[in-house]
Amino acid sequence: MTTRDTIYSADLACGGKQLLSVLDEGVTQLPPESDGSGNVEYKTKLDPENGARTTHLATQLKWRLAEGNGHAVYVLGVHDDGEVVGISDVELQLTIQTIENMARQLDNVHISSIDRRRLEDQEDQVVAEVHITQRNTVRRTELRVTVLGDHGSGKSTILGCLTYGEADDGRGKARLNLLRHRHEVESGRTSSITLGTIGFDAEGLVLSYANNRSAEHIFQQSRHVVTFVDTCGYAKHLKTTASAIVGHSPHVFCLVLAADMATITGTTREYLRIAAVLGMPLMIVVTKMDAALKPQFAAMMHELLGALDAMVPGRGKCIVTSETDCDSLAEDMMRLAVVPIFTTSAVRSVGFGELTAVLAKSRHSCSGGALATATTSDNVKTHKNPFEFHIEHAFSIDTVGKVVTGWVKAGTIEVGPNSGHQLLIGPNSLGEFDNVDVTSIHALRIPSEFAQADSSAALAIQPRKSTTVRKGMVIIDAESLNKGIKRVSAEFVARIAVLDPDFKALNSVIVHIRSTYRLARILDITDETTGDRDKQQHGLTSGSWATVRLRFEDGVCDFLYAGMPIIARDGQRLTFVGYVAVVV
Repeated sequence: MTTRDTIYSADLACGGKQLLSVLDEGVTQLPPESDGSGNVEYKTKLDPENGARTTHLATQLKWRLAEGNGHAVYVLGVHDDGEVVGISDVELQLTIQTIENMARQLDNVHISSIDRRRLEDQEDQVVAEVHITQRNTVRRTELRVTVLGDHGSGKSTILGCLTYGEADDGRGKARLNLLRHRHEVESGRTSSITLGTIGFDAEGLVLSYANNRSAEHIFQQSRHVVTFVDTCGYAKHLKTTASAIVGHSPHVFCLVLAADMATITGTTREYLRIAAVLGMPLMIVVTKMDAALKPQFAAMMHELLGALDAMVPGRGKCIVTSETDCDSLAEDMMRLAVVPIFTTSAVRSVGFGELTAVLAKSRHSCSGGALATATTSDNVKTHKNPFEFHIEHAFSIDTVGKVVTGWVKAGTIEVGPNSGHQLLIGPNSLGEFDNVDVTSIHALRIPSEFAQADSSAALAIQPRKSTTVRKGMVIIDAESLNKGIKRVSAEFVARIAVLDPDFKALNSVIVHIRSTYRLARILDITDETTGDRDKQQHGLTSGSWATVRLRFEDGVCDFLYAGMPIIARDGQRLTFVGYVAVVV
């Protein structure tokens, strides 16, 4: 399994054998050291060296740090062939001093932990593991793009071409790089959320797997990172797609359509409606231009423009044919003034230059939509707001402990004693929070001193009590919870746009909030046009605005805030989309 297969995933902690450690009791032999790759270095001992020798050792440390994406492990008291021999306490202290001298020659490198074990048969001999970390201090911008579209539109193929820089063979070769499961490869149908990444360096050069061997190398060289969230096209996997729409805190929706499609489907119109309701910047990517006939393409484009006028009113349309004026086009897209339309061919590698040029200039701080305003705008302007982190995944790693991944909604977190701020994690099933410490931070897979508002991050945490950590929880500054604003409840009022008017006859729906979903009972519906509050009213139609009061069926409290996007479904059909208005 390569590193790129485990972006924001628990796969790092699962499915593999626990590695043998020199710290394990009774271990006298380790596997031989790998000279060609890896972040583990065996050293019997290191004596205080002259400047030239220390420089050579520092270069070796730098290479191990690069192999470990900012983390290296020096195993002391062990020969290169893996034989555990041990060293004295004095030799250990001198070796650690030498490693500290090596670290001082590199930028932002320090020893993060030292673990030791005394040998059973030689009590005057010890072995040790020294963990060394190089933390990132470069501030990178990040753009998260959720890719939507019908099945067969070419979403995964387009992303495969973008992230790997290679053309498709016309039979789906490019998408194989993104598919995670064997049945997806065999059927050609995406059934899970897959993430792909490209970056842009300081000169605007595209960084992808075509010129980098891993996501880590892309992130390290990038100043602007674009993360694509590939979704499912089939109704059978609607649950997964709904989670991608409101989870991962996307900045842009990318709607993919095939140039040879006969008509604009109802699903495509729903996606357009969702983008308009949530105030999301929107781009359209038309694929398979090599397979479409001119009359067929012209008819599809005429219908698409009509659908945009009806579903996303107030935004201009622009068919992008060159890479000029991409700065202004990207800004107009992010402030909801225009919907750019890109025509592409994965087989002929046409249209990707224009697409990447716009992505390179798109910054979420320009966004002016309702959703973006509710979640990012104030926090992008200042990082002094109380810290708030939304957990998308939670798992454990043997050598680290509990790790959570997600995104920072507000404020900034730094490594250390949390800068004097008391952090809480929760809510649990009773709506309660527990104290928690953040011990280390990875931003875009790079060890970092901080994580800032609206960026993705992975946090190593230590709850003060035995707490079951699950996705959907938050890590929040205690100051924020003590402001008197109710944010934890099982009941709330939402302002919604109706996608399926038949939902008014339902007693309950499945509501997606961030990366979680719950069954919620419909307590009340108010038509905003007529003011009627009858649940069985007949005035609601597709596209109507209404206010709905919901309560989670299981009675479990969740963390909510005004402006939080929600989407509801009944089985394999979407019923409404909107955002939380009032937490009851």
